[in-house]
Amino acid sequence: MRNPEKARLRILLFDDSSLLRSTLRHLFRNEGWEVMEFPDPDLCPLYYASACRCRFSEVCADVIVTDLEMLHINGFTFVRDLLQKGCRIPFLAMFTASEDAALLDQAKALGFKIFSKPDGITPLMEWMHNVERLVNGGRLLAPWSEIAGH
Repeated sequence: MRNPEKARLRILLFDDSSLLRSTLRHLFRNEGWEVMEFPDPDLCPLYYASACRCRFSEVCADVIVTDLEMLHINGFTFVRDLLQKGCRIPFLAMFTASEDAALLDQAKALGFKIFSKPDGITPLMEWMHNVERLVNGGRLLAPWSEIAGH
């Protein structure tokens, strides 16, 4: 049972594997977390924003969980570009099978926590529970309808 004082996390989930997205969505929602999922970053409204759409006191999500290699854009490039546009999503996780050490090192330097497919689900969930404890339940989330409607 969830502690009502904890924040209900909002997670942006990116992975081109529908099976993995479905599995993670199920696990996250069973924890009471809100999940916005996309098979590729170019299907997310944040991809097309020229700047962060959130008001100064808001964030659009607490966590991004992304694959590295997807069909149109990789997760690292997408998140790097979001951060350069002023996005303030505080927690970043990369769930990947990639062995590109240079790119994974760049992702770590950007602030990503790296989890390996497929055996990283348990460590990812442990990390997510730690994130849940760190997120302030009083923080302001931007209404997704406003973010997606631009």
